[in-house]
Amino acid sequence: MRKIRSILLAASLALCGCQNIQETQEYTEADFTAAIVADLHYTSAPSAFNGIVPLEPLCLEVTDALIAQIIDEKPDALIMLGDNTNNGREEDVLQLALKLKKVKDAGIELIMIPGNHDYGQSSMKPYETDFVPLLKMDEKDTASFSYALHTHGVSVLAMDSSHYGDTGGRFDEKTMEFLEQQLIKAEERNEHVLFLSHHNVIAGIEESAYKGYLIQNDSLYDLLKKHHVRICLSGHQHAQSVYHHEDMYEILTGMPFSSFHSYGWLKMNETGVSYSLKQIDLKNYGEETAYAMAQALIQKQSDSFLTAFVNFCREAELDEETSQGVLDLISFFFDSYGRGTLEADAETIMNDPYYEEMMELLKDKNYGPWMERLLHHPPLNGSECSFEW
Repeated sequence: MRKIRSILLAASLALCGCQNIQETQEYTEADFTAAIVADLHYTSAPSAFNGIVPLEPLCLEVTDALIAQIIDEKPDALIMLGDNTNNGREEDVLQLALKLKKVKDAGIELIMIPGNHDYGQSSMKPYETDFVPLLKMDEKDTASFSYALHTHGVSVLAMDSSHYGDTGGRFDEKTMEFLEQQLIKAEERNEHVLFLSHHNVIAGIEESAYKGYLIQNDSLYDLLKKHHVRICLSGHQHAQSVYHHEDMYEILTGMPFSSFHSYGWLKMNETGVSYSLKQIDLKNYGEETAYAMAQALIQKQSDSFLTAFVNFCREAELDEETSQGVLDLISFFFDSYGRGTLEADAETIMNDPYYEEMMELLKDKNYGPWMERLLHHPPLNGSECSFEW
């Protein structure tokens, strides 16, 4: 396999003073394409309506359409980033495993890690019985469901950040040792690392409000940085976004049952990494009525979600014109946030004539400070991302 060269500059203090030296790192050429799904929350018993997750009632139809579309697109792998099921129920795990077997039978590698919802039941036996046999684990951690896979010139480190069984993410000491060993082996093979976790690594690392989403190992970032990890994929926040800290990028993929019903598309090659967002094509891959039903559910969820803000406007005795302007701006904000385009839209939102009225209305609500913080410090465009090694 051909090798490519990345020149890493380092400064070394010598007796004669500070000198610039060049440290040469040779990497195996990567050629890897993957579909990325986060927070599927599959359930065989969906609710008739979900005010937060609008397409949950179409769970079976959307999942089948997603799998059929990915099989047609023929990536090298399908990566599942945790919360694969809604609560780890045995029946849900079995049904989803049967659907994912179609992906594996089509020659597409299945790469999966658990999330906190997969640990929702008292036992992980269904996960181990039905999901694990579908996975190719070149090396497995003995303390969790973490494992390493070497494929298409990439060292994929699929890390289980949820084995503590609560919503917070953490690796125990043995898993951290496993991770460090795999990072060293990746360097010895001259392979770029793709780090996978359900919980986040750098998403909002400088914002205290996001600390609860992060993997709670203080040494994790420095360990990944030491071994030149450039790309991390995660989920958990149910939002589409990209974060960049120093030389590291983290891409959060939104959930398929959201109003945007999307998934990610990742390419790694000899020059770098590219990521884009794709929408599940319910018209071509769903059942005949699925698309129309999805649109109706999305509108119903939107109307339901805005009810609280309508009440806020009434309580503040805003006139009809101002209320409508504020509500339209709130809708625009959440649409942009969900699509991962807040970076591009933040200035437009803050320059809107109803922005001041919106922030005044929400300043004493949980939404107000959070929205203001995001608008002043938005994540990178989440619908696409690319960088060179």
